Amino acid sequence: MQAVRILTRPEKDGELILKDLPVREGVPVEVIILTQEVIDETALILSALQHDPGYAFLRDPAEDLYTEADVRKVS
Repeated sequence: MQAVRILTRPEKDGELILKDLPVREGVPVEVIILTQEVIDETALILSALQHDPGYAFLRDPAEDLYTEADVRKVS
């Protein structure tokens, strides 16, 4: 795996445009975003859970451990 460092500024809405990279068409690449600003760790984790396909099963109702029938009212 080869590392390439590119310093760039995001366009509107956080869009990054990367051109003239030393990669061939169709070859998978991994992109890691490093920012100088502090990112709220909780927001980052929630974003990963919402957008990472590896966590899509968490949104499946069949995966729920408890149902409303399992809950008892406490007064």
